[in-house]
Amino acid sequence: MSLLLLVVMMTVLMLTAAVKEGIGEEQGERLEKVTDNEAISPCVQTVHTLTGAAEPEQEKEFEEWVKPHIEGMVPVYGREGIDYISLDDFELMGKTVFAEAKTEGFEGQVAVAEVILNRVESENFPDTVEEVIKQDGAFSSWGNGSVEDTPLDDECLEAVQDAVNERIFPDSVVYFREGRFHSFGTPYTVIGHHYFSSEEGEDR
Repeated sequence: MSLLLLVVMMTVLMLTAAVKEGIGEEQGERLEKVTDNEAISPCVQTVHTLTGAAEPEQEKEFEEWVKPHIEGMVPVYGREGIDYISLDDFELMGKTVFAEAKTEGFEGQVAVAEVILNRVESENFPDTVEEVIKQDGAFSSWGNGSVEDTPLDDECLEAVQDAVNERIFPDSVVYFREGRFHSFGTPYTVIGHHYFSSEEGEDR
């Protein structure tokens, strides 16, 4: 890591601490639950000033690793089609995971988050987290309205974080349902009460 990038990141952390002192209780709880990224957003111009004379390679490091954190983005690893998701999408995934899999244990919650990300990558589904989650008929919790008052649950947010940190399913696993496998796709695995399937062999 370049010296300039290290200086920038240290500066961001110090500025974040200063910003946190002035935020409200509700916002503070949100930051603690999800990520510190959003607290840094008021400091964007300061960091840009620090990096204004950066070399191209250093500027690339800033764009890829520092700027997303400043602007409230959450990095996604191990996926060719998704580099970052927004903090709002992160929370939306957390609520959906809670509504769909709150009784399925941590592994089952990570698996549901994984299906959401796999659908974003798939050519057969919408291209954003919000569009995937709110697609008609995609998730029963959105169809029956139960997700509307869903809290931000710590364990489910942690499950989403695990899913964005590391892929656990092949990218083809985009379906799950309770009780049995779908009549289409290829059965992949069973976790708790949920049966997960891939897009492969959809004509079976």
